[in-house]
Amino acid sequence: MMKEPTIENFLEFEKKYKCNSIKVEGMPIWSLYRYEIHNEIKKQTVGRTAEGSEPPINKKDLLTMALNALKPFNYRNVDVLFVCDGRRSKNADTGVYENIYLDEISKKFNSVILEQPENRKHSTPNGMDNVYFTDRVAFKTNLAVKLSTKFNTPKRKRYEAGVRAAFTDIFKAIKEEFGPDITDKMVDEMVDRMYYYEITKKYCGKILDKAQPKLIVELCYYLINNFAMSELGKERGIPTAEYAHGFAFPTHTPMQFNPEERISVLPDYHLTYSKSQEDEVHFPDNVKLVPVGFPFFERERDRYKAKYPREEKTIVFISALAEGEQISKMAAEVSEALGDEYRVIYKLHPKEFGYYKERFPWLANSKVEVIDNSENHMFRYLAESGTIVCTRTAALQEGIGFGCRVILLNFGDTALNLKTLIEKENIPLVDTAEEITDLIKNNKAAFVNPNGMYEPNAIENLTRFISEIMMN
Repeated sequence: MMKEPTIENFLEFEKKYKCNSIKVEGMPIWSLYRYEIHNEIKKQTVGRTAEGSEPPINKKDLLTMALNALKPFNYRNVDVLFVCDGRRSKNADTGVYENIYLDEISKKFNSVILEQPENRKHSTPNGMDNVYFTDRVAFKTNLAVKLSTKFNTPKRKRYEAGVRAAFTDIFKAIKEEFGPDITDKMVDEMVDRMYYYEITKKYCGKILDKAQPKLIVELCYYLINNFAMSELGKERGIPTAEYAHGFAFPTHTPMQFNPEERISVLPDYHLTYSKSQEDEVHFPDNVKLVPVGFPFFERERDRYKAKYPREEKTIVFISALAEGEQISKMAAEVSEALGDEYRVIYKLHPKEFGYYKERFPWLANSKVEVIDNSENHMFRYLAESGTIVCTRTAALQEGIGFGCRVILLNFGDTALNLKTLIEKENIPLVDTAEEITDLIKNNKAAFVNPNGMYEPNAIENLTRFISEIMMN
């Protein structure tokens, strides 16, 4: 009997076959690609996985990255090196695109922010004088993979042979235990990831030679630059900390490991928004969890609430990559059922901006107000709304923090991930647009106490943590 690809079964498989200890050409390739491997197993079995990715690279993208890549790195002897992607939100008051996680704390230290391109782009102006675009690594890795694939170079053949030798039996065991044969697809993609990682680590090493930081802080440790920085930190004795970019869930593969694992590409610390995350996040036991809160949320909540008064008859639906089609259909149906008396907002995931008109055509023919840009932060829509309708997205906790009533959609693993919160707060879990309409009309969406969702005094907590690390 085949096993379901639950996180528990996946972790059991990893432990049984010691997957995270396997290296090819010195690279811990399973650890670098385990999220995608688990997603592929789920995709071919239960059919649910995180969708959405960057569009294929083109010549214009390469030119843009090449021009940014020409800029030299001139930062020396910084205290803190921050590493992140290029996702920024526009401040409606200043016109500046902010990194809501790192900008504020970076200003308190002698620091530099390394910013990877997001969809091959950066949002400017960013209002910062300590941001360096790392397009050089994106340019070099994409070019190297393209050329190696086109010409099937000897190096690529060597990498492929190494991956097949190390993982053929592992992928055979995956087929036997879970069902799908993912060998050829995963081998090809893991070889690509080896190119990305090798080039990225070499590049990041040169940056560390110049920057000489006392601490590396990463946003989303499983981005390729951050994998490299974590391993380089261990090799060079530089502490590394990941700052959470949202609330984690117990089925999210990158946040779940067997406790005895020792993985070189993981950070030393994981900084969370809340003590509640200790029950949801399970890193190896040598990665320390530190609750610090979320300064941006703490600072901006009152400002947005004052600027955008709540309208109880405004409902905001939060899209999710894996269920965007289902959620958007419900939003259109609810909007039609509620009529002009209510305002229905549909907040797309940023990766849906470019394709939703083709994939979700029913939105164009509805009265739903679709948010398909980052001109205003999510907080505006949470401040304006009386009710939030979503799956297990991290926006749920933000909505609760803003005092929104809550309706949860019974899609994917929402019921599993939020079981404790649903039972404790008696949050309705619905399957149909009719149920949502009834709950809204009869004022039966759940109200959860907004206090306690985030650790208080967040900026002080972060400042203290960084200062203590640098003093050691």
